[in-house]
Amino acid sequence: MRIREESLTRLASGEGFDVLILGGGVNGVAVLRELALNGVSALLIDSGDFCRGATGASSRMAHGGLRYLENREFKLVAESARERNRLLNHAAHFTRPLEVAVPLPTFLRGLPGSILRFLGFDWKGSTFSTAGLKIALTLYEYLGREGRALPRHKTVLARGKFPRGLARRYKAVVSYFDARIRNPEALVLEMIEEALTVEPQSAALNHANWRYDGGGAFTITVGDTSLSRSIRPKVVVNAAGAWVDEVNAALGCPTKYVRPVKGAHLLIRNDALFDRMANRAFYFDDGTGRMVIAYPLDRTVLLGTTEITVTDPSDDTIAAQEISYLTRSISSLFDDIEIGPKDIVFMTTGIRPLQAGGSADANRANRDHRLAEDRIERGIPLLSLIGGKWTTFRAFGERAADQIFLHLDVTRRTGTAGRDYPGAIGFPRDEMSLARARQSLAARFNMSMERAANLYSRYGAIAERVAAFCAETPDQPLANLPSFTRNEIVWLIRARAAIHLDDLIFRRSQIALDGECTPLLVQELGHLLAHERGQSMDWAESEITHCLNNPVLSFAARQQGPQGVRCHG
Repeated sequence: MRIREESLTRLASGEGFDVLILGGGVNGVAVLRELALNGVSALLIDSGDFCRGATGASSRMAHGGLRYLENREFKLVAESARERNRLLNHAAHFTRPLEVAVPLPTFLRGLPGSILRFLGFDWKGSTFSTAGLKIALTLYEYLGREGRALPRHKTVLARGKFPRGLARRYKAVVSYFDARIRNPEALVLEMIEEALTVEPQSAALNHANWRYDGGGAFTITVGDTSLSRSIRPKVVVNAAGAWVDEVNAALGCPTKYVRPVKGAHLLIRNDALFDRMANRAFYFDDGTGRMVIAYPLDRTVLLGTTEITVTDPSDDTIAAQEISYLTRSISSLFDDIEIGPKDIVFMTTGIRPLQAGGSADANRANRDHRLAEDRIERGIPLLSLIGGKWTTFRAFGERAADQIFLHLDVTRRTGTAGRDYPGAIGFPRDEMSLARARQSLAARFNMSMERAANLYSRYGAIAERVAAFCAETPDQPLANLPSFTRNEIVWLIRARAAIHLDDLIFRRSQIALDGECTPLLVQELGHLLAHERGQSMDWAESEITHCLNNPVLSFAARQQGPQGVRCHG
């Protein structure tokens, strides 16, 4: 399956589409998948890349939302925990249990403030207490009982059993379990591939544009081709995230549904910090009652997040204050580890499309999702996907699809609650079986065990397909990152619609997240991408320069000025 070529062919055929989905983040793609599995044709359009916005700037966790209990969002927590359990069961190739250690400075102090917030009072400056957290976790685990896939929480009070070097102010450590999603962008691309495979009249295009012509007609243009087509969908889905209101205005339906809240994450490459994490996340108070999360990925530590209400959904800056806040917070966790700008290898930022209204405090804003319905000309339904969180994308997509089925008079024939994602189909569920699968892959394709392990880690069961593609023609490791081969990069370009260099580095691979992105590698990948896409060397140099000058990548220790940095990923 080649996502872009298949989609261009389907759009050019002039067959038409029942549904137009505007936005290629996880929620829009979830709707596309639900529709395709039930025989409804849909065209998904994103003016940038798939996962370009908040989807690609997430905490990379599947979690129930423990902190939402204080806001009494019980329905959201229960749904999130249920969907987390489903991801652990049906996306086992990417989703793994994650122990979350919460160091606490008090046993009881802070409990009254938590109770007051729980009762709806606007009480600030209160930290978690050991007693309060244990009460919350008991409720949290009860709400996540359906399809339970994780151990229960535990408490450590003896300092001799604390994580080594933990700051002296902490009196207890409570640990519970959520889950890590290793490669969420790849999971989104799997869903697109699945949708296009099961429904021949569906399509998904990144780096494409739409224009509303009035009378229910839309013109779709694809910038790097001469293709332009007019379509008349029966239903329009606005999955534009932070841009929901801007899209609705362009369709003649002015709304104020979204409250844009910006969040940044830092990727830290520091051996001492990585080792100290010991495969656990640390969820800790910054000293003001606001919680910070840090946990190890494959080679780096992800640290986040900030929450700043903004007015411009296109605000992709990371302020110097955000960077200093996060590095200062993580430096306070251990007595003997200091983190500074020199340790930052990558940064992400995204705008969360939270529901408008509610608390003035962005940390306490409503995190639940909402489906709003308006009408454009000729009574065409316009469904706006508002709010939501990564973990609940499947449930949100299911809800939106069910409403679309009502408009189209379609009966659901396939559910997704118990359906494996493509990369999980046949993926070994225990370490012994996985070891045997790696050995088999290595033997059949004459590769090292390390190479086989990398492919299974990156693609799950789809590793078989990638290995077969790489074996079709002579292959060789990248000169500047030998854990990847040239043919593997070509597969990402062809099969998964990597059009620009930042698509390839930031969203088709974990290269930037792992802190492996060097100037020489950027140049090598830029030239390979240009050759594969039939572009000129001038085009390649432009792409390379764009990435080399991108301040979210840190090639050396470089301080950021007071104006902050702008993300062009």
